[in-house]
Order: sequence, then C-alpha cells, then structure tokens
Amino acid sequence: MRKTLLFALLPLLLQPLPTLAAHPEGTRPGSPAPGPLLVSRGNPDLPRVALTFDLCQRPGRQSGFDETIVDILVRKGAQATFFLGGDWIRTHPGETARLAAIPLFELGNHSWSHPDLRTLDEGALVAEIEKTQQLLEAATGRSNRLFRLPYGWHDERTLAVIASLGFTTIQWDVVTGDPDPKVSAAAIRRAVAAGTRNGSIIILHANGRGWHSAEALPGIIDDLRSRGFELVTVSGLLDLPPDAPR
Repeated sequence: MRKTLLFALLPLLLQPLPTLAAHPEGTRPGSPAPGPLLVSRGNPDLPRVALTFDLCQRPGRQSGFDETIVDILVRKGAQATFFLGGDWIRTHPGETARLAAIPLFELGNHSWSHPDLRTLDEGALVAEIEKTQQLLEAATGRSNRLFRLPYGWHDERTLAVIASLGFTTIQWDVVTGDPDPKVSAAAIRRAVAAGTRNGSIIILHANGRGWHSAEALPGIIDDLRSRGFELVTVSGLLDLPPDAPR
C-alpha cells in the first residue's frame, strides 16, 4: 500500500509550490465554512473531548513520526485528529498512508511549510492550503475541511481567507507544552487533567518534537475516561458531517 500511495502522490510531490495570484475581493474560491471563523472548543454541555496531534516541519528541517503514539491510540481504541503539513506528507508518504488507513483517525490540513500565515499575501496563503489539500485527498480519498494554524497565529484577514476556502479553523483550549523537551510526561499529564472540560480540544505533537507525549499519552487517555469523557475526532466534537469522498 505504501508503494501504491507513493506512486499516486509522485506527480503532486514533484510540483513546485504554486504562486497564485490573489483573488479580487468577493471572488475568493470555495464556499465559506459555516459557523465561527476560529473554533477552540466544542459543546460545553457534552462530556466529549478531542485529542489532536500536529505533524509538521519546515522545508529543509525534516521532522519525524512518533509511531508509539499511533500504537497507543489504536491499542486503547481512542479516536484522534492529526493535522498534517504538506511538506511533512511529502517526506512521509508511508506514514501518511498508515494514518489514513486507521478508521479511528481523521486527517486535517496544517499548511504546507508551517509559516506565519499573517505575513503572506492572499495568493501565497491560498497556495499553502490548497497544495497540502491535494496531497491529503490523494492519500485519503476523502475531503476533510479542517485546518490548523501554524503556531496558532492568526488575524482577521487570515481567518477570512481560510473560511473562504471552505475550511473550519481549529484552535485548542488545552495546551500541553509538549514541544519543550523540558516539559516532562508527568507535567503534560497534569496540564491535560487541569485544563480539560466538556468540549475541550487538546493539542499534542506526533512529529518527534512532542518530546514526552507518547510517555504521557496512556495516562492521559485513562484519566480522561475515568472522568467520563468520550474521546472523539474534532469532526465528532463539532457534529460536523463525516468526510466526503472526493
């Protein structure tokens, strides 16, 4: 399956990141995403939470893939949402195929090169999202319309452009601090326990730069379930329709 996916993605991987002309006001492509421009939490009345994992890298600074996180989620039957960067997909086609094949998971868009989107003109911003989406849809055969901001950084213009492309921008309300190697597994687990409430979206990393996330994850899952929380995907948390076949 990994070789099949690699051959399917090869024409896209060889394309340079397009430089698209900015769309004149009022003519941006796509149907606007419904609801608020930025979502940090789901329904506060329901005991459901979403574990999310970012898989990103900057071009020329390749990151990894923490397979232990995937193994733990599968073993415990825990749903999760992974946000994949396009350049990460480019260098990890086999890992992308593995994630796409696991029914517990959904895969969302995390831009191509993980830039500060506020600094890009509209054409470059659109290109960051659209090329990544091409790879995601080629890998999964489905069209997920969730987007995560690099670093969580945004402004009103950025959010409006993302929504105009039909994406729902997903932030978080529980910060684990896992990109800091000095933040221990125990500290990550405590942060999740202290911050999680009905509807929470928890951010972690599975690109090898969530230094102690895999160590913390079994306890996090057990803690959340012991408090009566159901672990769902972001789409499940927000009651969005399932991914549509492309």
